[in-house]
Amino acid sequence: MKNENMPKLLEKIELVVYADNVPLRQNIDLSRDVGKRLAKTLGANIDVVEMGTLLMDCALGHAIKENRQGEHVQMSLEKANELLVESDLSEEEKENIRRCILEHHGVSRFSSLESEIVCNADCYRFVSIKGFCFAMRYLRDMPFDELVSLLKRKVDEKWNALSLDIAKKEITSQYQTIVQILKGL
Repeated sequence: MKNENMPKLLEKIELVVYADNVPLRQNIDLSRDVGKRLAKTLGANIDVVEMGTLLMDCALGHAIKENRQGEHVQMSLEKANELLVESDLSEEEKENIRRCILEHHGVSRFSSLESEIVCNADCYRFVSIKGFCFAMRYLRDMPFDELVSLLKRKVDEKWNALSLDIAKKEITSQYQTIVQILKGL
């Protein structure tokens, strides 16, 4: 996928993704960085993973505003399609990015290594100490009991979606620490 138009496409995607600050920019960047690192380590297409991590929740803020959070994956897919239609990516690359978006909450069988990496990179937003701290800091305006309940739910959800051995090995001790913190709350 390496071509001279990639920086322009990424710039367009970033404008959309960072517009609402939902998800938090810090968490978007965390997933993006983890995804690129895992893609490099595992020999996956780094560009597809990067775009997948950027686009997987690109309509989450809009979905929350419309009280349609449960539809954010489909809404993100629609927004991604608007951005991808103008690109010179191959149809195979575009479809792989679409699958990354659709499968980022986990599935029984991933359609590609890139999709599995995007799902695992998403998990770092709540199952790593860094992602957990971002959530604690930036969601602090929520009533505390609601925040704790949300964090417990997201930590369990993301731990159960984690599928790559390399990712589990990296963050198991962090996850265990987070579970202990949540028990104390």
